[in-house]
Amino acid sequence: MFVRFVHLEVKPECWDEAVALFRQTTFPLLEKEPGFMRVILTGERSGKAMLVTMWQTPEHHHAYEASGEAEKLTEPFREMFAAPPRAESHPVVFDREF
Repeated sequence: MFVRFVHLEVKPECWDEAVALFRQTTFPLLEKEPGFMRVILTGERSGKAMLVTMWQTPEHHHAYEASGEAEKLTEPFREMFAAPPRAESHPVVFDREF
């Protein structure tokens, strides 16, 4: 499994709009990506947020990144960001559900 973390800073006045846009457009598109497993959006009205996506393999994640889809999905949010998103990715070294 491979995980991508995107640190986000949304303008507080855009918070509700950004969350709605994510639910309506971004999630349905991510869901169709090969190897996509899960997404978690965390945050609060102050605008601090983190988007976590989980992929079956590093190859699935890298194919998604190389396809340019991540940039396309980010574009509708550009005016809502207070700062550019910062992404980092890591292989999962341990995972256990309870």
